[in-house]
Amino acid sequence: MSLSTDTIGVVVVTFRRQVQLQRTLKAILGQGILGHHIWVINNDKNDNLDYLKNEIGLDLLNIIVSEENIASAGGFALGMKCVLEKGLDWVWLFNDDSRPIEGSLESILRYKEILEKPRAGMVKLANLNAKGEAILQFWKGRRFPKYVPVSNDLIKTDLITFDGCLISSNLIREIGTCDPKYFMGTYEFDYCLRAKDHEFEIFTLPNGLIEDEKAGSIGGTPPWRQYYNTRNHLWLGLNRRSAKTVLAWLVRELKFTYAILRWEDKKGERLKIKVLATWHALRGKRGKTLDPILFSNGTKNLN
Repeated sequence: MSLSTDTIGVVVVTFRRQVQLQRTLKAILGQGILGHHIWVINNDKNDNLDYLKNEIGLDLLNIIVSEENIASAGGFALGMKCVLEKGLDWVWLFNDDSRPIEGSLESILRYKEILEKPRAGMVKLANLNAKGEAILQFWKGRRFPKYVPVSNDLIKTDLITFDGCLISSNLIREIGTCDPKYFMGTYEFDYCLRAKDHEFEIFTLPNGLIEDEKAGSIGGTPPWRQYYNTRNHLWLGLNRRSAKTVLAWLVRELKFTYAILRWEDKKGERLKIKVLATWHALRGKRGKTLDPILFSNGTKNLN
């Protein structure tokens, strides 16, 4: 396993964010990544991204158009397969609204000797909170954040999110890609737990060298996203037969239910969705069971 700009394949999952996507691709090119080592997974088949090849000079850019919206979980899984088939050693993952800041890759390459070891599975550039602290993530049946000062220290953690994360091909070969049936949310935590089951190491570099616009969080959490958060967390606990995770899910859901009753709009709709999500998790129903676009347009396609 070699770690260099020539052995990294980059995957960017996008859905109707052309402006953010262009910024992200330009930032990735600025790290020295080769154009033909970049895969854009386009989840909107009606959004033609071919203009990118002329717009920013990416003649060799790989654009893969999904026939349906497979969301972030499906997009990253598809991208992982593409990089593996290309024979590259690492896959660097980004959402279309997150991108590396100048010096990001260089800061990771400083730890080549550690990251090239066989059981080094993932390394993540940490996101920052509103106070400018780096966010480390650990697992206690749920995501448990820890906030530390920005530094260049490579720190072992339990969890990472995929935006700005490098994953070794060794890990993907051994445990497969992330699970596309999560559709959206929780798939990253599931992947980290599976990696740790196989004794792979997970690192976070808390230097703040990643920009995250958080475009999907503008206006708060929509009801359809709450459905996937509720369903996937419970299913993860049931699938792993983890009483700790199920208990953490229950406590979390009670808190969110209280918040809905106290502060949220569309109380009845949100509570109905949470009940449906719980029922689906108990039945093992997975995949895209609620279409975000149709739901946002007023079509309540609850199955």
